[in-house]
Amino acid sequence: PTNIGLYLLAAACARQFGWIGTAELVSRLDNTLATLATLPRHRGHFLNWYDTQSGAALLPMYVSTVDSGNLSGHLLVVAAACRELARSDEASARLSALAERCEQLAWAPDFGFLYHRKRHLLHIGYRVAEQQLDAGFYDLLASESRLTSLLAIAKGDVPMSHWASLGRPFY
Repeated sequence: PTNIGLYLLAAACARQFGWIGTAELVSRLDNTLATLATLPRHRGHFLNWYDTQSGAALLPMYVSTVDSGNLSGHLLVVAAACRELARSDEASARLSALAERCEQLAWAPDFGFLYHRKRHLLHIGYRVAEQQLDAGFYDLLASESRLTSLLAIAKGDVPMSHWASLGRPFY
């Protein structure tokens, strides 16, 4: 999921830098979002691995907390880029529709089931076939999970107290 999000961001940046035109951006985003619509998910989360030819989920079917948060964050940035471009561009209706699709995908994952209510932390991930949360947690504010925590709180999937539970070591 992180790589998908980075690809979408790269396409939006390429348009911003003038390396591709609006039509190319629209085509890339539309094709990628169409492919995403065909992929199996778990509670709104894209899985970590798919067969690139068939789109089937590969074993082990796994929801990565950080990857889901990264993709959601990237989708929101791409949506904002599309909306900004739509205000000044001839493809405004298509760009607005793409922004809407990105936002829907961004807010779809349920982070609540990844949250440990007693520790006030997010599990590292979830093994779908085993229906089992990882034993490890993301417990530092200065970690790769910070974006996920922010989004999960903003969505209301986890309480604001989660933010205060993230460690802030000083050296």
